[in-house]
Amino acid sequence: MSKVLTAIFSFIGRLYKFFIYGCLVIMFISLINGFVGNLNGDNDGTKLADGFTISAYNVALDVKEDNKIDVTENITVDWYEAYHHGIYKFTPIWLQYTGQDGKTVKRKANISNYEAVGEPYSIDTVKKKERIKIGSASETVGYGEKTYVIKYTYDMGKDPYKGFDELIFHAFGDYWGTEIKNASISVTMPKNIEGYNINFFTDKLRKNNVTDVVDYYVSGNTLSASFNATKNYQKQLASYCNEDYNRKADGTCDYDNFSTHYQKLEKSLTLDIELPEGYFVGGSWNYGWASFLISMIIFILTGWTIYKWLRFGKDHPKRVETVEFYPPDNLSAAEVGYVYNKNQTSKKLTIALIIELASKRYIKIDDLKDQDNKIQITNLIPKPLAVKEFDNTLAKRQIEIKKLKDSDDNLNRVETMMMKYLFKKEDTKIVDINIDKFLEVKDRLVNGGYIEIVSDNLETREQELAERKALYEKEVKQYEIDMEKYNKEIAKLAVLSSLEKIVYDRLFEVGDVIILSEHQTFYKAFGEVDAELKSSFKDKVHDSYATKQMGKAILINVIILALSLVSYIIVEDLDPAWSILYYLAFLCNFINLFFTIFMKRKTEYGEYITARIKGFRNFLMIAEKERLEALVSQNPNYFYDILPYTYAMNISKKWIKKFEDIPMPEVDMGTFDYGSDLAYYSLYDNVYFPVSSSSSSGGCSSCGGGCSSCGGGCSSCGGGGSW
Repeated sequence: MSKVLTAIFSFIGRLYKFFIYGCLVIMFISLINGFVGNLNGDNDGTKLADGFTISAYNVALDVKEDNKIDVTENITVDWYEAYHHGIYKFTPIWLQYTGQDGKTVKRKANISNYEAVGEPYSIDTVKKKERIKIGSASETVGYGEKTYVIKYTYDMGKDPYKGFDELIFHAFGDYWGTEIKNASISVTMPKNIEGYNINFFTDKLRKNNVTDVVDYYVSGNTLSASFNATKNYQKQLASYCNEDYNRKADGTCDYDNFSTHYQKLEKSLTLDIELPEGYFVGGSWNYGWASFLISMIIFILTGWTIYKWLRFGKDHPKRVETVEFYPPDNLSAAEVGYVYNKNQTSKKLTIALIIELASKRYIKIDDLKDQDNKIQITNLIPKPLAVKEFDNTLAKRQIEIKKLKDSDDNLNRVETMMMKYLFKKEDTKIVDINIDKFLEVKDRLVNGGYIEIVSDNLETREQELAERKALYEKEVKQYEIDMEKYNKEIAKLAVLSSLEKIVYDRLFEVGDVIILSEHQTFYKAFGEVDAELKSSFKDKVHDSYATKQMGKAILINVIILALSLVSYIIVEDLDPAWSILYYLAFLCNFINLFFTIFMKRKTEYGEYITARIKGFRNFLMIAEKERLEALVSQNPNYFYDILPYTYAMNISKKWIKKFEDIPMPEVDMGTFDYGSDLAYYSLYDNVYFPVSSSSSSGGCSSCGGGCSSCGGGCSSCGGGGSW
């Protein structure tokens, strides 16, 4: 049962990781999408319908047999504000069309020969719409009406419908921001259209049919149509008054609440002519190969990630968890804790090593109740202090002299100068520098009665050196005796691992009895324990090559994500019939992410030792009283030997509880309460750690929120405004 639960929890943990990474990817895509939306946005200082209304708008379409349309737009605007340069108009490249079969298809058009007749103009692309700006930056328009004529060829491309043909054209655009008065359409088709079904809509999904308020006339291959605002008003008013909730108490229509905007045309007017199959012949393919090639690259990179996972990331066969009464391979508590959970903090693993040192009788831990529960740790096996190296240098020679009389004419120049040098202030002098020069004139000065030798340590220096040597040899002999005794004591104890040695040396680098909360350098053991674990155990347990492959896979993930964004948002030239490639390419991000997360794996030894450690932990959790009593009878110190391992694997509370009714031998490990799980928190908190001069919450006061204008727009609308 425990194995099943462990497997379930392991799977949930991995699933949680995958969920987090997935959320990060989605968030990143959203951010990039918003960025690109803003980058390509209309934020150029223009305003829709600023300073004008549209008095008349006629769209003339000359439709060719291959679905190319020569478009002429006559836009009459009535300027009621000055200081404007002209107007601008958008013509979308990508549009969505809903045919008579109710299916919506996306089509890409090509725009050519874009011009404004008789006016200065410029052309650019904003949000994948061709924009023409009419007017001069150095001139402004005056009040009143002005007509602008815009011409372009709109290549609709090859007919996408099966079993029928259809001309669908979104005239006027959706977002001029003002009423379009006197809206009319004139169409010249390549063949006769009399008798064919013609409809007009104010939306692009064929839902809002307004054919009954459009006055149109068909003659041969021509169509003339105009939006009848009066009919539209009457139609909307009748519909409004038919609703009971729009009537007054006396049953009459509540006209006051009827909005007059119903008589206006403020949206695109879509012309729809249903035609037989074969009406349009030929047509161009308006798409490209860039997005297709990018998708192929994404699929290849995804295949590379899967291949790498199969070779280097797929886990080795899981080993059977065996029942273990003792830690496998004589691993320390820190090593067992690291293998079981490599995210375990080095501080906790270091505390486990302190408990382990106590269980091995290297240290004693005392809880000083009378000193605010401070933790005192005593070294039970203090190592004798090494004898300092013997100093065989002789003591400095010193000669004490006394002046008997002043110098006279019987002394030569050198002797006279020596007398003056020696007795500048007093009649006594200790000569310990330039002693060789003094010895050159000493006998002459002594024999002449000028000075007297009070003392000379020439002979005593050798004697002092001999005495020091004898004392040194005595100290060395005592050190050897102490070391022999120390080694005998050590031999009785278990050998310390490299990790235990690190902690032991750090504990007593300032003395053999320390107060943990006052030991200002012990915290350095955390980093040293962590470094030792990683250097000696990380590559042994975890496959380093698989980890490197994971790093490469992460880079591939970033590349695939970037390519997906470029393909779908920037390039976007894929034939809609192949749009599934976009979805597959996007799905590849998650496929790569999945295999990247699971690219890391353990070595064969890692699987082997992990299975044994799990078996060891499972035994400690489910061991019955009779089994534990048998182990204690074999090893009276069993509880304390295993205790640091249970702490490192987060089951110390359960372990302690199992021994509530099992008699334990008395051992002197200090006054620390080893039988209380809370005591380990106290030990943990007692470790001194330097306070940082600055702190960080690790958060961001502005990490939330969003962007109310991150994108927007309509991929299938046209329109314009003033500038």
